[in-house]
Amino acid sequence: MKPELWLCAFIAAFLVVGDAKAEPLLFESDSVMDITIPVDFRSLCRPRETEDCDFIPSILEYQNGEGVKRSIPIEIKTRGGWRSLTKNCSAPLLWIRFSEKVTTGTPFQGQALLPLTTHCGKGLSLETAGTRERKSSFEQYLLREYLGHRLFGLFSTASVKARLVRISYPKPGNSGRPLRNYAFFTEHFDMMAARNGAERLARGSFDYKQLDNHAADVLALFQFMIGNTDWSIVRERNTVLIAEAGGKQVPVPYDLDMSGLVDAHYAGPAPGLPIDSVRDRYYLGFCHPGVDWDALFAEFHGQQRAILAMIDDVPGLDKKSIKSTKRFLEKFFRILNSDEEREEHIELACQPWPPSPIDHTTPFDNR
Repeated sequence: MKPELWLCAFIAAFLVVGDAKAEPLLFESDSVMDITIPVDFRSLCRPRETEDCDFIPSILEYQNGEGVKRSIPIEIKTRGGWRSLTKNCSAPLLWIRFSEKVTTGTPFQGQALLPLTTHCGKGLSLETAGTRERKSSFEQYLLREYLGHRLFGLFSTASVKARLVRISYPKPGNSGRPLRNYAFFTEHFDMMAARNGAERLARGSFDYKQLDNHAADVLALFQFMIGNTDWSIVRERNTVLIAEAGGKQVPVPYDLDMSGLVDAHYAGPAPGLPIDSVRDRYYLGFCHPGVDWDALFAEFHGQQRAILAMIDDVPGLDKKSIKSTKRFLEKFFRILNSDEEREEHIELACQPWPPSPIDHTTPFDNR
């Protein structure tokens, strides 16, 4: 059967419209959502390998609270970045585009465009992954990255919400066993900004005079906590800026897969930094005037119990992941509990103020 005819038949068989009861919105719940999105990863256009990649039609099927299957016509497209390359990820990160007309009364109501973070994988299934890593490693990476988003939400409402899903990927026109893995949706930046009464700023808008210094301090200590150096406020690398009503710029993190918390086998610290592993921490916050170190540290101390408890609440994390993640985060709190280590690794390690437009994420050819 041609893909177009298959898609029409699938939608006609399952699409439910009309007077269905409204369901909780996507980011109003932390429960795992089971969904299905037919996709042939082998034929999916990769934006860094092929020009003019565009959205293609598919459907998203899920089961509502009453046990009824519902299907929503969607469009999908590969997201850019390192994980879009075939040699790196056989199941690349996706954009999921919705039409407002078909999401009314569903968990996706109000959503127009959502990022979907997939398990990546070296094979088209974790069961057939051709890699020296354990077969489940890529899925554990994903679950720890999802945990990172949840952890930052403990410190700020100006954070990207995440919803964990268990997703099946049947290949269109193929009756074989579909792939089934964890993935997670994250809020679109515009939705996150609107939820906080702010607006997303265009890239290149950074102005250190408008920076919310406390928000920047919290972000920097959070990134230190999870062992991430693949970010920059100045260059807006894996950081989006939103502007509050008064003009203050608030930095918000995303893409945490290069962190020590995730501890992916492919991850490494930013080039040029004096550390050899993502499990080594390096503080990248600013030495701006008036840093209240005691208050900043107290803010993290106050969340210690919640942080460690959240690890146990992530579905799918195996015992090894739970143990190593707790050990990694407990080491952070041991640093905070030591006057000498706080001073050496954080207070005296902060970056010059005002910040230079050239930092640790600037390509060496441009330094």
